[in-house]
Amino acid sequence: MKAGLALACLMVSGVMALADEAPPVLSAEGYGALKIGMNDEQAERALHEKLTYNPFTNRGCSLFTMPQFEAVGLSFVMDHKKLVRINVDYFSASSKPRAIKTAAGIGLGSSEEELLKAYGSAADVKPNPGDPTWHTITVDSSDHTGGLVFETDGSKVTSMRGGAFPSIALLNGCP
Repeated sequence: MKAGLALACLMVSGVMALADEAPPVLSAEGYGALKIGMNDEQAERALHEKLTYNPFTNRGCSLFTMPQFEAVGLSFVMDHKKLVRINVDYFSASSKPRAIKTAAGIGLGSSEEELLKAYGSAADVKPNPGDPTWHTITVDSSDHTGGLVFETDGSKVTSMRGGAFPSIALLNGCP
């Protein structure tokens, strides 16, 4: 079972790296072969698989994942058939989401101190609207069209997402 999950994590239809390649990183631009701004057909080619999202959900915006991505904590937001956000969360007891990092080496389980050290003054820290002891930390891209958002419990990163504004600033990614 562990070997099968490990192989699935390495293969994930071309999105994850091959064993001899550097692993992809989550960024404002995407994750691996998935690039923010891709239309649904381009995303399907990058994934080598038909997307399972419903384009008629929530006025053309849909949050979805697939079984092979759920195991590694990835989910996606398509808005009017365009990829606008990639999420990394814990969906199950799997520790695999901890393997997904940003270029600065920040991932789920990283300390808030490590995150702030990695991003310095670019990190905008605000109280989380759901719990003021938790934090929402945003790092804008250089052109301010997107960025990374980290949710912390005040101590450790509990989820993160990358992509375009306004999607990354919204709770579920859909307006």
